[in-house]
Amino acid sequence: TNPLPIKWGAADPAVRGPVVCTGQHNASRNAIGAHGGSYCIYRALAIASGALNPEYKPNFTNTEPAAQLGPHPAWADPEKIVTIDPFGAVAPQVFKKEMDAGLDARPTIAITMAHVDF
Repeated sequence: TNPLPIKWGAADPAVRGPVVCTGQHNASRNAIGAHGGSYCIYRALAIASGALNPEYKPNFTNTEPAAQLGPHPAWADPEKIVTIDPFGAVAPQVFKKEMDAGLDARPTIAITMAHVDF
């Protein structure tokens, strides 16, 4: 295998590189886990039942975050522990070139807005 390089703590997404944890690019995989987290079981079931093509890639049109989160200085400090992927919500935008070339990089977080009445 030849995992894509990833430089955690880099403030520039081009320097940091995309997170790849999909089964479609096992040789390039550079993270543990699965895109979609616990929902990946539903993808697996859909593929096993023949309802979903295993090569299917989601369409990320209009999936920009509902609000901007960060960046914060700690996100680019390799001495700090960051518990989210700073580029996770904007992966389709900041890694568009790589994704257009066929890399299956996906968002690792979603930023949505909701209103709850109490």
